Amino acid sequence: MKKFILFFLSVLVYLPISGQDPAFPVYDTLRLVKGSKIIMSSGDRIKIDKDTTVLIHSGLAYKIRYPRGEAGDVFFDSLETRASQSRWSQQLHNVVITTPQQPDYSDTVQTKMSSEPFISQGGKIIRSIHFTKLEPFGPTIYDTSRQAVSKVEIFGNDVHRVTQDRVLDNHLLFDVGDLVDPNEFADNERLLRGLPFIQDVRIELTETSPGSDSVDIRIITKDNFSIGASGAPQNYDAGRLSVFEKNLFGLGQELHVVFHWDAQKSPWLGNEIIYIINNLGGSFINSKLRYAQVFDSESYQFELQRRFFTPDIKWAGALNLERTRAMRFIDYIDTVDQVIPVKFNIYDLWAGRSFYLSSKRTITRNRLNLVLASRLFRNHYIDRPEDVTETMFYEFHNRNLWLTSFSISSQSFFKSNLILDFGRTEDVPQGMKFSITAGPEINEFNSRFYTGVSISQGRYIGQFGYLHTLLEGGGFVKDRSYIHQGVINAQVNYFTPLFIINRFKFRHFVSARYVRGIRRFEDEYIGINDIEGIRGFRSGLPLGQQKFIFNYEADAFTPFYLYGFRFVMFGFADMGIVGPEYIKWHDGSFFSGLGVGVRIKNERLVFETISIRLGYYPNHPEKSFPLFLDVYGEERLNPDNFYVTKPEIIGFE
Repeated sequence: MKKFILFFLSVLVYLPISGQDPAFPVYDTLRLVKGSKIIMSSGDRIKIDKDTTVLIHSGLAYKIRYPRGEAGDVFFDSLETRASQSRWSQQLHNVVITTPQQPDYSDTVQTKMSSEPFISQGGKIIRSIHFTKLEPFGPTIYDTSRQAVSKVEIFGNDVHRVTQDRVLDNHLLFDVGDLVDPNEFADNERLLRGLPFIQDVRIELTETSPGSDSVDIRIITKDNFSIGASGAPQNYDAGRLSVFEKNLFGLGQELHVVFHWDAQKSPWLGNEIIYIINNLGGSFINSKLRYAQVFDSESYQFELQRRFFTPDIKWAGALNLERTRAMRFIDYIDTVDQVIPVKFNIYDLWAGRSFYLSSKRTITRNRLNLVLASRLFRNHYIDRPEDVTETMFYEFHNRNLWLTSFSISSQSFFKSNLILDFGRTEDVPQGMKFSITAGPEINEFNSRFYTGVSISQGRYIGQFGYLHTLLEGGGFVKDRSYIHQGVINAQVNYFTPLFIINRFKFRHFVSARYVRGIRRFEDEYIGINDIEGIRGFRSGLPLGQQKFIFNYEADAFTPFYLYGFRFVMFGFADMGIVGPEYIKWHDGSFFSGLGVGVRIKNERLVFETISIRLGYYPNHPEKSFPLFLDVYGEERLNPDNFYVTKPEIIGFE
């Protein structure tokens, strides 16, 4: 109270007398929220106990400390005030700034199974199903009453066509009269959330009356704004611009138009058109038509695809037909690289059938499946490099491949957050998959037989964290001789539970991978660059037939909010060893990289998470000062799931 009286008197001393000379100093009007503090130059601090407005002489030295999370609102309110002073700045503000969401400071989701919210209603009869469809701007899944405010938001909602009921209904795995299956409902939430035109979804179950054996279903969906554009400029006179509509007339269909330009090419302008129909007639079959004429290349593609998107799906498969004429960059060993014209046709067809290995159909049934799948693949080249041989340029071989796989798969999901995102719920798969793949290849040089084995497992282990392992190997055998063009791949991926120390939250990520080629063709190599191993390592060298990669990252989710921005600090340390096939792996060439970075995100901005990374590579083979600064968009964690896909050859990468 004493400090407040001192502050009040200091203000009174400087109050102007009516009729005083207008040259006297002016006064600041401060709008302060509850919990704010005024810190005077004398060191006195005055805490504001409720939202209020304070008049203070501009000649006084002071600063304002806002409570956590409020500084951003004050900052953006001032932007709105300034933006309203001119039409162009108002429109720019509306495009870049979105309406704020109330920050959720208790942002640690209790890790739990995705089916858990539905277990209490399991086995009850579905009496009715209703949709609540939210427009892209304004309401959210957690606050459906919220309205669009700015003119741009209102205009966006007017332009957008909300997804039609029949489109959503076609994506449901249950119907009126069915019994509630918690696993099925969890699968359906994830399925709807994965559609390109849906931002988020929640399924709510309400008993028709207390203790009733039936429930009413309410499905809340929030649309993405489906019209957009993206660009990828390569330099000042070359690049790519994509314009798309991912929900034509609210029918769940996509249209993409891509423009390519390069002043060094003739013709300098190219275009690409892609048309996609999701879930044809409720069959869960997606279709795709693509035509591209880009500079001196031309391509046609037609595709039909149905995935094993839940353990309950019995049939899956795909048909892909492609014809391409293009110029390919050929990397010759110890000679000048060349650009060669190629022309080829691809015919790719596969189908699979899933069987339950458990006949007991209960709410918590064992979701274990046996899957049989078979694939026919034909690659026929019309134009290609002239020096294709039996052991060179396998990519350009004319070949027919018939693969059949036998797989056992089990999968469920759990929910968590603060993994690579800033609080949004993330679905992480756990389960196992074991596959044996085999079949003949008949190519223009010989006939041989392929065999491959793969086993993977992912598990959330309580307080230990999440562990994913993969071990696979395969290769070709000809005339019962040694395996050639083979590969062994072993991976371990792990992240810890969330550690909370005061207001900071920490998580650690560790991964290791070993790849070894077995009698690969003489032009087949693997490396350890940014894509294949050491983050930020920009070099096509070194190359070899085997490598070991180790990656470590520590993330600190900070409690700091600066004008609404939230920060995740991280540090990383990577190492890689690469060398020829016929040496011990630890005798190869050693390279490493380490650095620090920050991920920045603000829910009021339309931009995605921005990552800034500074990396140091002490033994970079091409740079004398191996320090790199990268700014890039951060992708969400997408762990490998355990659904069975088409039979294929294990990649050497």
